[in-house]
Amino acid sequence: MAEQRKEIALTVVWMRHGKSSWDQPVTDERRQLAARGRANATVAGELLVSRGGRFDLVIHSPAERARETWQYVSQAGVSAAEVREEIALYEDDADEIVRLVADSAAGTILVIGHEPTIAEAVELSATREASKAWAAFDIKYPTSAMATVEADSAADLAGGKGRLVDFVVPR
Repeated sequence: MAEQRKEIALTVVWMRHGKSSWDQPVTDERRQLAARGRANATVAGELLVSRGGRFDLVIHSPAERARETWQYVSQAGVSAAEVREEIALYEDDADEIVRLVADSAAGTILVIGHEPTIAEAVELSATREASKAWAAFDIKYPTSAMATVEADSAADLAGGKGRLVDFVVPR
């Protein structure tokens, strides 16, 4: 009898916001996307659309550059049943963010946040292994980069037992 493939219970795309602009004298939270950031967020959205383009939940930081990243990703055709702005993505550490995501009860989640916490969240939610995704992740986590982690359950995600299945830098 052929072995059946187990269904993935949880897929999280951990995305770093697009490149921000330093042209205006504003607070960190109010910095907007640069032209490159808008373009890369659009490419990220197109890539996500090519992979299904629908999430149960999008969680983004309240920082303007994260909010705008979601705007451009969604204008490219990505949709979500629910979109939440969470201060935790701006203020809290990676442990708190992974717990927030694991406790969301959503099956597919796009998280748009900041460095270094987004990379730390990937490392906390996935078991390290020799793979192309981990090799790319280890080089750098630039703006607009997306790491996809799959887990069999929210407990596995929170316990670091997810699998990093993809790491891409949309350009």
